Amino acid sequence: MIESNTTPPGTPPTTVLICEDEEPLRELIRLSLGDGHRFLESADGRDVLELVRDERPDVVLLDVMLPGVSGLDLLRALRADPALAATRVVAVSAWVHLEGEALAAGADCFLGKPFEPDDLRSCVQRMLSS
Repeated sequence: MIESNTTPPGTPPTTVLICEDEEPLRELIRLSLGDGHRFLESADGRDVLELVRDERPDVVLLDVMLPGVSGLDLLRALRADPALAATRVVAVSAWVHLEGEALAAGADCFLGKPFEPDDLRSCVQRMLSS
């Protein structure tokens, strides 16, 4: 797990868990979302459930195709766990044909790769305000 904080002093951060195996895309997500967030990162799906249990992120950005375990399987596991079921999840994938499956598995929002930074910010903001 990698952790970074871009929250100005005195401002309560929102916690965003980025589950993405490509470092450049994790960096793009951090830059796109900007300040005001505490970022947790995972490049491998095997530790995601534990991170969500331990850290209780405000929103999870979940790549559908992660090494170790499918993002869709992780999403189903989150939704099946009563303690984690309300976790806000944005599914992200280059396989845009998986949008329906991701939403059926419980994603709150779906973004196809490549995505526009404005679309990412808008989707995450909706998750944080609901």
